[in-house]
Amino acid sequence: MAKHDVSMIRNFSIVAHGGAGKTSLVEAILYSAGAIDRMGSVEAGNTVTDFDPEEIERKITISSAVAYCDWNACRMNIIDTPGFINFIEDARGCLRVSDGALIIVSAISGVKAETEKIWKYACEFELPRIIFINKMDRENADFTRAISDLEKSFETEAIALNIPMGEGASFEGIVDIVRMKAYRFEDGGTKGDKRG
Repeated sequence: MAKHDVSMIRNFSIVAHGGAGKTSLVEAILYSAGAIDRMGSVEAGNTVTDFDPEEIERKITISSAVAYCDWNACRMNIIDTPGFINFIEDARGCLRVSDGALIIVSAISGVKAETEKIWKYACEFELPRIIFINKMDRENADFTRAISDLEKSFETEAIALNIPMGEGASFEGIVDIVRMKAYRFEDGGTKGDKRG
């Protein structure tokens, strides 16, 4: 087992309301980092972090689970947390030991009560937060509405680091505002093609 310099370890929780896509995002991160060679899905019941038989049957996260990958010389410990109200206190415990939070907001449903509760937990622990607008490829996705909803709900100004190229069926990639590069998705979204 390789030892890691503690200063190069990052622990972060992925949090949101139930059904926002936390577990699917964890799969995508692990795949992109090369930690797994195929992406599982919640529907197929073969994801890294939803392995309990009840989670597989119900297709929801019931207990938090940790996965890890290496990225830019850092060991990333990713905590996939439950988002349904009956299990949300588990997310609070995970945020308590995290260096930061990745909060997912659905481009379809926006901010829900569970998301607001999780935001309050992150405020309580004074955690840095990044918001990830998910489900841009789905029908009725609306990036602008999602941003407006989170600004209103969290009483904060959101600064987009990436903006989508299209929405719903026309969603084809993102524009990285920081690097001023466009990334067009290929192979059903599993590979990015850099344009710039």
